[in-house]
Amino acid sequence: MGEGMVMDTVEKLDAIEEIKKLKARYFRFVDTRQWDSLRALFTPDAQFDAEASGLGRIADLDAFIDGARTNLTGCTSVHHGHCPEIEITSLTAASGIWAMEDMLCWEAGPSGSERAVHGFGHYFEDYRKIDGEWKIVRW
Repeated sequence: MGEGMVMDTVEKLDAIEEIKKLKARYFRFVDTRQWDSLRALFTPDAQFDAEASGLGRIADLDAFIDGARTNLTGCTSVHHGHCPEIEITSLTAASGIWAMEDMLCWEAGPSGSERAVHGFGHYFEDYRKIDGEWKIVRW
């Protein structure tokens, strides 16, 4: 398909499926602590807005990865995404909304008590296709 052409239905469905796989890898890489693989899912200039979750604005991709690594130390986690609403907006751009739920449990600390979080809500993301691969550009 040339640059000026419009996607047909099959190409749109293929793009949507690739974005679903991208997000599935995101959840798996977070839960299995594969930080380099997680980093590769994002564009180098990715933007992170975690205001709704109380984490505030995250400076850049390095800060996002470092924060995840730090915050999930000693934690067992499971992240799930459901009911994706993905809109292909051009040959190389898309947006998505994902219902999400996560469970996080940290090992007992010096006080002897475990800490657990049950999260839920929605991810609002933008994606960009670069060199044939979909990446997360806004999280």
